[in-house]
Amino acid sequence: MQGAKKPNSSHRAPVGVLTAKPIALRLLTEERGALEQAASAEGRSMASQARIFFLRGLNEYQRNQSA
Repeated sequence: MQGAKKPNSSHRAPVGVLTAKPIALRLLTEERGALEQAASAEGRSMASQARIFFLRGLNEYQRNQSA
């Protein structure tokens, strides 16, 4: 059917994520290797995996701040 939109499977960011405003993250060689391994094992991009790790760390940080 012409005009029908296909889902964009290459867009991995959740709806609402500011994709136009990326944040640079500098990692040590070992840290980057660990991120690359985790992303590969999960079938994610390195940016997506880094975001997941950030959100987990942020959650822990916020729990510790409220304790």
